[in-house]
Amino acid sequence: MARKSNINKLLQAASSSTSIPAKDPSSELPNKPLSSNPAIDLAMGANQKRARSIKEPILQLEHDQVVLFKYHDRHESAIDTDKFQQIKRSITTEGQHFPGIVRKTDRTLKDGRAVYELIVGRIRFEASRDVGVFKAFLKELSDAEAVRVMLSENEDRQDITPFERWLSILPLVEDGILTNNEIADLIGWDKGNLSRSLKAKKFYDECNLSNYLLDVSKVKLHQLIEVASLYDKDPLSVQNAIDLISEKYSSKKDNLFLKAIVSHLSEQEKPKTEKIFLDGSKVIIKKVGNNVSISFDGLPKKDALNEVISTLETIGALK
Repeated sequence: MARKSNINKLLQAASSSTSIPAKDPSSELPNKPLSSNPAIDLAMGANQKRARSIKEPILQLEHDQVVLFKYHDRHESAIDTDKFQQIKRSITTEGQHFPGIVRKTDRTLKDGRAVYELIVGRIRFEASRDVGVFKAFLKELSDAEAVRVMLSENEDRQDITPFERWLSILPLVEDGILTNNEIADLIGWDKGNLSRSLKAKKFYDECNLSNYLLDVSKVKLHQLIEVASLYDKDPLSVQNAIDLISEKYSSKKDNLFLKAIVSHLSEQEKPKTEKIFLDGSKVIIKKVGNNVSISFDGLPKKDALNEVISTLETIGALK
């Protein structure tokens, strides 16, 4: 009865969890002169730098001509940030210094203009809406090549959190666009950590966590992985915790939501003992995790059992 449950062991082990480091890209300098992008050449397999005399044409696109790459790596919550507002002001006053990268689709608008898919430059694309024109290099890329270019591109990557990166990786793995090893190499993650993080997808999907993890800048990936490991061992307890927190503490979102789950499960794992003295019987109720025991010293009267039920509710031993 008193043995430590799997959940308790995991909760103790969780204190030693470490976060998966994000790739540390180079900062983008506003006044950097326009040049070819070596990351693109690397992703495409070229070994030598492009000659300085060769210049690629830059398209001047209206925003309705551009759609997002289906494997884009920027979450909506990452758009409206202080850094985004800074870039927006810079583009509005000084123009767009660094073109994005697009590939042509087979679609056209009603007026005959071609439609392009945005591979690199989501922040710059959104920030240039007030200007009305988005500058971009045109590339012929397969899905896999486009993903490699996107993940190799350092501009606009400094503020991508591990959780935001993780979200963008999920469809790549699901659709088999790149192998896990290729993804790990491109984003600079340890291969073992990447594999462990991908196991959290089941928890994320089955518990509809997209309803609670709304701001990618406020979610810690290691916290998600920790709760996912608890879910693997005892999905019912974790789901009950989610239901309780979402109902009673609806303001808790993002990492606070994940922490609340861990806190609730920790509280549930603490042994609880209640003694009740009924007419003709002494009742001892013990609860450890999801294990509940009730012992009677003497035979209770039937009409006194309501007090036992009330006590079970008080200590959280009933659904």
